[in-house]
Amino acid sequence: MLETLATVEDRSESQIVAEISRSDADVQYVRTRPGGDPGTMPIEDGVRAFESLQQWVLVNAVSASSDRHRLVQPSRKPAQALDFMRSVRLGPTLEGSYILTVYIPIPPLIGQMTLDAAGVGFPGIEQPFQRRVSLSLRESTIQAVAAADEVIRLGRGMDSFTERVAHGVNANLCEALSGLSSGSSDPVDIEFSWALSRPMEPTRPVVVTSNHVAVLREAAQELRAQTPAEDVRVVGAVVRLHREGSMGPGEVSIAGIVEGDMNDKLRRVWFDLPEDSYGVATQAHERGATVSVTGTLARRGNRYVLQHPSDFYVIPD
Repeated sequence: MLETLATVEDRSESQIVAEISRSDADVQYVRTRPGGDPGTMPIEDGVRAFESLQQWVLVNAVSASSDRHRLVQPSRKPAQALDFMRSVRLGPTLEGSYILTVYIPIPPLIGQMTLDAAGVGFPGIEQPFQRRVSLSLRESTIQAVAAADEVIRLGRGMDSFTERVAHGVNANLCEALSGLSSGSSDPVDIEFSWALSRPMEPTRPVVVTSNHVAVLREAAQELRAQTPAEDVRVVGAVVRLHREGSMGPGEVSIAGIVEGDMNDKLRRVWFDLPEDSYGVATQAHERGATVSVTGTLARRGNRYVLQHPSDFYVIPD
């Protein structure tokens, strides 16, 4: 039976066995094609791929937990999304070039009903949060790839992405999808398998090509550059201080990381502080202490500016 299913569905027997054994979970299969021996991946590419996989799921958990859609998600995530992430499991890598698997446990459906590709069944049946995340994963990925297609084929600009914000397209999603390719020029296939305990009509895989990846990476940078990120926490060291005279407010520059940034990229961030906080920043600079500050992060040319800074303090050693 397994041999027949594998032949008809053009999948490995081990993948079919994995689905049968986890009938209570939606499973996402991300097939990457790194160079080298089959079933292996360079360690640096693997780390980036798994980090992007986590970000891909988290981005959609945040979207599913809020009615407000943003082009750049806040660094502080909703409690519902964080609680959900603790229930998500990584599955074993499967036969193929290098297949990453994600298991999302789904509450069983009471009674008999099959849902369509949009997750719609009988009126009045509300989807559980876990299934809404799975549906968001598929819908947002389809929309992001469609936006990249428009840029490639029609020469459209960033409007292709900003018009799809209500469908879950944002800078965070574009970063996650572009990181799944593990540095390969070959396409990434994303397949969605739905829990048998809450059945749905089968859906087609989504293909992310190297051309899509290039556009998605550029789109993420442009969206972040154009859209201030609210409620951002920056942690780092004070590297520059400037004010007119010996008293009053002044300008401070921190070299640090943005909390929640999946790349942990070092940024230099500028902001203004009142006199009392400026004095604290001066002492931190002299001691080489680590500080924290919260605000709205915006880009002005080549400079990152933190607007409305608050909660500035020195982190204890």
